[in-house]
Formats: sequence, C-alpha cells, structure tokens
Amino acid sequence: MRAIALLLVTLLGVIAPGFATAHPMAESRVWVDTTAQGLNLTLNLPLNQLGLAYGHTLDGEPHQVLAREREGLSRYLLAHIGARSGTQGWLALRPELSVSGQTPAAELVAQMRLVAPIGQDPRQGELLLDVVTHEVRSHRVQVFLRHDWASGRVALAEVLPQPLAELRYGQGSVALTLPASRTGASWLSLWQHGMAHIAEGSDHLAFLLLLVVVAPLGMNNGRWAAPRPARQAWQHIGWVVSAFTLGHALTLTLGSTGWLSLPSQWVEVGVALTIALAAVHALRPIFGRGETLVALGFGLVHGMAFSASLSGAGLSAWQHAQALMAFNLGIETMQGLVLLATLPPLLKLAGQGQRLAWLRRGLAIACFDIALLWTAERLAWLPTGTSAWVDSLLSQGIWLPGMLWLIALWPAHTGPTPCRQTA
Repeated sequence: MRAIALLLVTLLGVIAPGFATAHPMAESRVWVDTTAQGLNLTLNLPLNQLGLAYGHTLDGEPHQVLAREREGLSRYLLAHIGARSGTQGWLALRPELSVSGQTPAAELVAQMRLVAPIGQDPRQGELLLDVVTHEVRSHRVQVFLRHDWASGRVALAEVLPQPLAELRYGQGSVALTLPASRTGASWLSLWQHGMAHIAEGSDHLAFLLLLVVVAPLGMNNGRWAAPRPARQAWQHIGWVVSAFTLGHALTLTLGSTGWLSLPSQWVEVGVALTIALAAVHALRPIFGRGETLVALGFGLVHGMAFSASLSGAGLSAWQHAQALMAFNLGIETMQGLVLLATLPPLLKLAGQGQRLAWLRRGLAIACFDIALLWTAERLAWLPTGTSAWVDSLLSQGIWLPGMLWLIALWPAHTGPTPCRQTA
C-alpha cells in the first residue's frame, strides 16, 4: 500500500504541472496612466473570474452583460478601486465600461479616473485595488505603469510598460512613488525614438538611400542621363522627401489614433515592395517625372508601419497630438541627417564619369534582392530571422557616409602616365 501511495504521489507530481500549463490561471491586468490631477486606470477583467466575485454569472452571453449589469458593475468597481494620500481618499469617477472578446476569453474593459485631493501630490500615493481578488483566492491582478508623461515615459512598441505589482488575495494596495516631473521630458523621449526608428529601421533606411542615389541625375528617354546641377539636385530631393514625409505623417496620424487599421503583416510586406520598386527605379527610371507623387504614395505605406510604434491609448488628446509631433519631428530630423551625410559625396561622384553609375546599379541590385528577402520572410515563406544579418548591417549605417566619401575622394584612374622624352 505504501508503494502504491508513493507511486500515485509521484504520478500526480508529474502530471499536475501539465494540467497547470494547459489551464493557466486567469488574471486581470491594470494599466496606470498618470495625469496632472491623478491617475487614469484601464482594467481588463476576465468575465468568468469577475462573475465569481460579483456574485452573478457574466460570461454566458458577453455582448449582453452591460445591458443587464452596467449599473451594478459600476458600483462594484467603485467599491473595490480607489486611491489615497495618507488617510485622505481620492475622488473616484464613474467608470466607462465595454466588453471585449467572446466566451471564454471575454473581458470587461473599465476605464476609471482617480483625482487627488487639492493640496496633495498626485505623484505620491497609494492605489487601492482588490477587484476579484477579495473573493477569488486563486486570481492575480497584474498592475503596470503605461504612460507617465511628466517624467518622459510614453508607451511605444519598443518601450514595455513598467510592472508595478502583482496583487493576490489579501494584497489590496500598491504604493505609488513616481519620478519627479521634467519639463519637455516626453517631447525629448519621443523625438529620440523617432530618430531611432529611421536610424535602426533598415527597411526605411534602404528606401531613403534609393531616393538619394538618383537625386543627382537627370532623365532622358527613359534612362538616367547627365548629372543635375547641385542646386537642382537638392531642390529635387527636397520635394521628393517632403512628399514622402507628408504621406507617412498622414497615415502615422490615422493609424495611431485607430481611424485606420490594416494587418501589420501586409503593411510590412507593402514596405518591402516599395523598396523593390524603388530599386528598379534606381536601375532605370520607371516613374518618369512622377517621382514626387510616387514618394507620396509610398509614404502612406511607410506611415502605417511607423504607426505600429505609437499608440494613443492612455494619452489625452493633447498629449497624443504632442506625441505625434515629437515622434514625427524625430523621423524628419534623422531623414535630414541622412540626406546631409549622403548627398554631397554622391554629387561629387556624379562628376566622375561612371563611378556613380556603378554605385547606383550595385545599390539597386543589392536593395532589390534584400527587398525580396524581406517580402518572403514577412509572408512566412522563410523562417523568421532569416534577414537578421541585413538588419544588423543596415542599422549600423554610420559606415555608409564614410564609404561614400571614400569612393568619392579615391583618385580616379586616368590611365598610364606617358613617358617624357629625353634629349
């Protein structure tokens, strides 16, 4: 009997983790966004777990929950969510409720505003929250700081929310001690992220290089012809890049506000295809004199890719407007630096016979092949990470201007020096 009991215990120890993995414990998530007056909370609460604490089944027909229980759920949340400074409570405003998803993964999404008392520091306090956990002992509530505009924390795709606490049964509060406010902190942070998005975005950088490499050249009978004067080349690339900027600024705004939403996979495929077309154009002008209009259209595609990095969730309308301006300004700053670093050596090469033609063809062929690689990878025809070496190479783009200047300043081959006749 003892041996059988030991065998059962061992077997249970082996299979129990498998059951735990197959049926993960449901948890709630709370996103904290700071304001000048206090906090904005966004709560994602699983309806099946919330129903156990609320006392009524909520997950049977998720789309009908609010029609039946909106008032009761509002009172429940106000009773179990709040904040205080010392012993002085904060004002909790009535939550805005919606339901997301379908059974069994449906969630109640609640947005609540907490306002600190007059005279109290809204950046120092205690968040009180025992929603669901006061009744369901196995439940967990994950609390994250998403946006803190005053200190420069703005949630971007590459900036993960900061974990604040994991609350369980018997743990109903989170101490909040936020960094000191810094004037312009979020503007500076978003501007830097906008610059990094171009500097580290190998596909966007490749597209810009293809625009710049043909800027010094004119067109004649469907071919790249004699070089343009330097001033005309600068004016031309200025118009083309401005059109590209206008296009991506428009879709960046629409995408980050949620007014325009496209599957991210197809947006990324579209970006790769714009690079392939720009590479063909660099070999032989296929856009004619419509480069500016085409750049505008390609900018619309790239802007949707930019918008994946910047979401307005948790920001006020004014903060979101500022975020768009700062992020866009960072993108334009880096685009301007790319032009300033690469166009002067290309203009010098334009007056050196076939050197620019060789460089242009080599860059076009390389970018076309890379664009096809990106397209295949983003369509899942190749394993993820296949193009990692390309991204690593292009993201270290500081070497490129140096290489261009080296080629431009390298002495041109002028043939053998004739022998001088002696008397």
